Amino acid sequence: MAKTVDPKLIAQMREESERTKDDPYPTDTRGSRPNRSQVYSVRLSAEEQARVQSVADARHLPASTLVRSWILERLDRESA
Repeated sequence: MAKTVDPKLIAQMREESERTKDDPYPTDTRGSRPNRSQVYSVRLSAEEQARVQSVADARHLPASTLVRSWILERLDRESA
């Protein structure tokens, strides 16, 4: 699922992010989460949650992003 990203682009984006991190947002912007209106709760044991968190940490992702990607990958396979 991961794609290769140009390290120079990453460095450029990191520098810009750090340089502008304290700048105010433009007044005509509004944060949104497109197409993410439904929330699912999933119960995991402490061990299962730790395993998910460990994989997420290794990939430098929030655990919710990792789990969402797993669900979407499986849905793609199911519909193929």
